[in-house]
Amino acid sequence: MAANLTLNEFDALRHWSEFGQKGEPSTHRVQSTELRGISSFLTPVVSTWDVPIPHAEFSKLINGFRPRAMEDKWLVYADGPDAQGNAFVYMARSWTGHKMAELKIKVPVDEDGEFAEEDSKITQITWESNPERRKNQTEEGAKAMAREVCNWVLDVKLG
Repeated sequence: MAANLTLNEFDALRHWSEFGQKGEPSTHRVQSTELRGISSFLTPVVSTWDVPIPHAEFSKLINGFRPRAMEDKWLVYADGPDAQGNAFVYMARSWTGHKMAELKIKVPVDEDGEFAEEDSKITQITWESNPERRKNQTEEGAKAMAREVCNWVLDVKLG
């Protein structure tokens, strides 16, 4: 039957297989303390990344995403930001709990230690490179995956 699919249909099926149904932004923050079964990276790789996060998108990103149905393929949650403006967003597969990506974010803090109403920035990405969890994952592929989780699952448009 796969031979009868058009290229667009095949791409749509592949996308659904990896990213699931389109998510809706969470109205409340997904807390790491609520979660169980999230596994650490087996073979993490770290790379710098310089991606702006528009101020209007930051709350959707930091709120994360908790799957509600089998068709939701991702679980996203965050820690921070701390007093220095450091935050981390974690992306895990919803069924297995395998952590696939971690984004380090710098949130602007003013001279009084208050969070400034400016764009934040992704400064680093850590991703799973172990072939048992993610076959042939490259830096470019990990960044594309993280961008698509932000876009498709969280409805976050990165700069």
